[in-house]
Amino acid sequence: MTSLCKLLVSIIVFIISIINSYSQEPIQVVRINGGITFDGIPEEEAWQSIKPVKMLMHIPIFEIEPTETATIKMVYDNEYLYVSGLLYYKDPSMIRAISKKRDYNKGSCDWFAVYLDSYNDKQNAWWFMTNPNGLRSDAAVKNDYADPNNDITFSWNSFWDVKTAIKDSIWSTEFRIPFSSLRFQNQEGKTKMGITLLRYVAAKTEVSTFPAIPQVYALAYRKPSLSSEIIFEGLKPRNPVYLTPYGTAGISQMNELNEAQTDYNVKSTPKYDAGLDAKFSITNNLTMDVTVNTDFAQVEADDQKINLTRYSLFFPEKRQFFMEKADVFDFSFLEGNNLFYSRRVGIYNGNPVRIYGGLRLTGRINKWDLGILDMQTASFEDNPGENFGVFRTKRTVINENSYIGGMFTSRMGMNGAYNISYGIDGQFRIIKDDYLIVKLAQTFENDSINRLFDLSPSKLFFQYQRRNQKGFGYDLLYTYSGERFNPGVGFELKDNYQGLRGIFQYGWFPGQESFIMYQKISLTGTNIWNTATGLQETSTGILTWHFEAKKGFQGDIFGTWYREDLVKTLTLGNNQASVPPGRYSFASITAKYITSSRHDLSGTFLAEAGSFYDGWKASLSAVPSINIGTDFNLDLTYYLDFVNFPDRSMKFLNHIAGIRGLLTLTTKTSFLAFLQYNTAIDKVMTNIRFRYNPREGNDFYIVYDEGLNTDITREVPNLPHSSGRTILLKYTYTFIL
Repeated sequence: MTSLCKLLVSIIVFIISIINSYSQEPIQVVRINGGITFDGIPEEEAWQSIKPVKMLMHIPIFEIEPTETATIKMVYDNEYLYVSGLLYYKDPSMIRAISKKRDYNKGSCDWFAVYLDSYNDKQNAWWFMTNPNGLRSDAAVKNDYADPNNDITFSWNSFWDVKTAIKDSIWSTEFRIPFSSLRFQNQEGKTKMGITLLRYVAAKTEVSTFPAIPQVYALAYRKPSLSSEIIFEGLKPRNPVYLTPYGTAGISQMNELNEAQTDYNVKSTPKYDAGLDAKFSITNNLTMDVTVNTDFAQVEADDQKINLTRYSLFFPEKRQFFMEKADVFDFSFLEGNNLFYSRRVGIYNGNPVRIYGGLRLTGRINKWDLGILDMQTASFEDNPGENFGVFRTKRTVINENSYIGGMFTSRMGMNGAYNISYGIDGQFRIIKDDYLIVKLAQTFENDSINRLFDLSPSKLFFQYQRRNQKGFGYDLLYTYSGERFNPGVGFELKDNYQGLRGIFQYGWFPGQESFIMYQKISLTGTNIWNTATGLQETSTGILTWHFEAKKGFQGDIFGTWYREDLVKTLTLGNNQASVPPGRYSFASITAKYITSSRHDLSGTFLAEAGSFYDGWKASLSAVPSINIGTDFNLDLTYYLDFVNFPDRSMKFLNHIAGIRGLLTLTTKTSFLAFLQYNTAIDKVMTNIRFRYNPREGNDFYIVYDEGLNTDITREVPNLPHSSGRTILLKYTYTFIL
């Protein structure tokens, strides 16, 4: 009996220790009534009596005192959350103030950031950041930053303000974040949120945080689940209505073949448009967005890519209407695969399609996340007008990092065609860092047989992973995509397959004496086969060594083995080569190096070489970046792919070279020029953009786009030098009512 009692006590103590390791006493934020002059210098009496929070070093050495001190405080009134910082330097020459561009977020300058989990759901957060120049950079994070490549977007923008000042060996800042720009829930007059405060010193590659955040995850300070809880009392901010009309005017010139198809004639087309977006809060935690004639002029140019795989290319969403609470509509199967992909709405074969209008309702009701979207598009070429509908909901269960949810999508053509899908999913935190993710989806179409209990139009997804950076970790995955699974409002990298993937890794921190801060060894194995034929298609094995140095540089070396079974001819590049059906085994080795971003000259470099199907391939990429003073940044991009099949006398060499120049004289103005040369299509693509942004929601753009043919003799008749040009002026103004 005594032994049994001791065992029970031990189990209880163990459970309590786990709970305590993930919980902190909430901080009561002090409420004020005026007394703050919003100028970036927190010297008013209202700040003096506030107790500062304690910052501790996150990297390069966890939980020691920062080498550069800071005084960070926060208060609030009925409209705003205020956060102030006095950021000290022993040597003022270390202050790095690079760029003034909206949403600039590179590591070459010093930062101070406020990360808010406004629902305190440990999954989603809004990030507000500034540097000594006072620029505004904001981002949205989802899924507790489980996937660093996909769970953050800097395309999200919100209404908030920040001021900074530099004096001697200090730069100071004041954030003013409206509660009306956040979404939160009141319970018995109290509002609980999560907060993480971060300071980055570029000269030392040093990150300090509040609360203290251990180095057990990659970029752990970006995880909402590790934030500190704060409490507000009596929050009753007003719920303004944001009305944002826009207008565009310009001209487009295209070269078109004449009727005899002997020469090209220039066709000039005036371009003008107008529309309206509206945003208003139904409650503190429910927001309605309405759009009329949705604005496409804000879509940035996509980078050129060469496809050397058998899979589709994925491009991220950049249109502002779709960015607000995009996490609610996420139903991800990894690698871009999703039941809802907003670029399906209003884009057809790469061309914009007019959106007559639509609405989105997003928010949270108690433990339920809710998202509703409905959009109506016009007809375009052979594509009829369509209605797109999405309904998404999730509910927290068991613990704060677990949920169950469902999604329904519809795509209805005006010609009677339809595509409907539904999905149910769940994420369950089993213990500490172990998670189980389960997803099931089905699609139904007008021209196919639709049966509920049928795997052919279905997709299954099971994943069990340990999300950690230190020690032993793993990620085990099984997925199935039936031959008739076709999400009409989603994205599928590959069709008609099922596969297994396993990742096993071990990471460690060598200690204070080593110049390496962190290193990891991982082994990844993947096996994919066709669901219809049962034949194997792809197998891969990857062995990787990854390291991160305390001075900020990092690198990877990995060897990859492939086995590919092709049942039909694979076309590569821009129809430049092909691989006949058959079984192929090949391997390559890759080295990647990322320099420290704290220097004015930095960059990412990658080299790959090895066998490739029945030939071989060599690839190089270099993306250097240089800061010239505080106002000018120059990025260069270069990609090379050389593919050779000597036994079949077939080969090709592709280059993509780009240059991006950014000039920011003030935080309100920016001038961006972007040029890319792609040998696969023999074109130079240019995008030049001037932006004047005096405040959030008020923008004036001048945009110039042109494509230039570099080989005009490749077709008969000879191509014109210009494949088309557009000059566009755009103005938006937000009325806050």
